[in-house]
Amino acid sequence: MKKHKKTEKLLLQEIFRTGTILLKRQRGLSIGELITLIRKQLGMSQRILAKRSKIPQATISKIESDKIHPQTSTLKRILAAMECNLLITAVPTTDLETARKNQARRMAEQKIRYLHGTMSLEKQAPNQKLLKELFDDEMKKLLDGKSSELWGDNG
Repeated sequence: MKKHKKTEKLLLQEIFRTGTILLKRQRGLSIGELITLIRKQLGMSQRILAKRSKIPQATISKIESDKIHPQTSTLKRILAAMECNLLITAVPTTDLETARKNQARRMAEQKIRYLHGTMSLEKQAPNQKLLKELFDDEMKKLLDGKSSELWGDNG
């Protein structure tokens, strides 16, 4: 497996950490609710925001009430009109190493279940100790091997 640079890993950890904090602080606000809050804090009406962003007021209203989900380009124009930037980032639900281990576990379990089923059909069911050893070996192989094997792309 190709080892990634330590600086890449540190960069991702920092992005994910700050992204997680941002998600918590936004308290589940939708983009429409956030636009409404910013606009009101600026003392700006929907009409003025529509004029500044060159987007119809009816569209602004639908976005703010979450009736439509705007394209990225539309969001950029609305936010720029309020002197804000749009930030789009990835915030994983778990750290990346845990995600790799979870995937390796799923793939290893699938392979061991298949092996167990095949051997059981031949009345050669392996004991639990052997299955555990095979599972551990498969996990190690997946984590140390090619990413295409880990993520199920063997073709």
